Amino acid sequence: MRRSTATSVLLTAVLLTTTLSGCTVSIVDPGAPESANAPTPEPTASSFEVERAEPTPKSTSSAASDGPGTEELSAEGRAERDRLTAAASTTATCPSGAVTADGEIVRIEGACDTLDVQADAAVVIADDVRDLTLSGSGTTVYVLNVATITVTGSASAILWAGATPSVDDTGAANTLRRG
Repeated sequence: MRRSTATSVLLTAVLLTTTLSGCTVSIVDPGAPESANAPTPEPTASSFEVERAEPTPKSTSSAASDGPGTEELSAEGRAERDRLTAAASTTATCPSGAVTADGEIVRIEGACDTLDVQADAAVVIADDVRDLTLSGSGTTVYVLNVATITVTGSASAILWAGATPSVDDTGAANTLRRG
């Protein structure tokens, strides 16, 4: 009897995993107009340009930002981004290969066509990225502006400040949101 119970629990778990692994996620910005929530075609490499809006002047009482786009972060998100940027163990321009620094805080400065994060338990802080891919687990990525996000890892988070990107999440237990 004990063996058949364990077998049925295992089969149920496999069935649920198989069934749920084909799900897709659509991120909708509740503050955006209805037309902005409609799917947009993916940008091509030749047509993508990072748009940098001039920051609006801030009064002396408002918090400082570390660059374009951060003014769209929540106060908590901006403070956390600033804290992690100061604690970064590595700061670099857009890498030609994957970011594989497990357990580290990595700061990527400037615009990247592609940013591939293959790290576990890491924090990556980036500026403007056209295509962001995350295949690590337990990793958090802060990005100002991003056009497309692809996630295959699990228990990770991606927080952005700009417009809501196109998202393909085939991982599990990921948090993907404006932050």
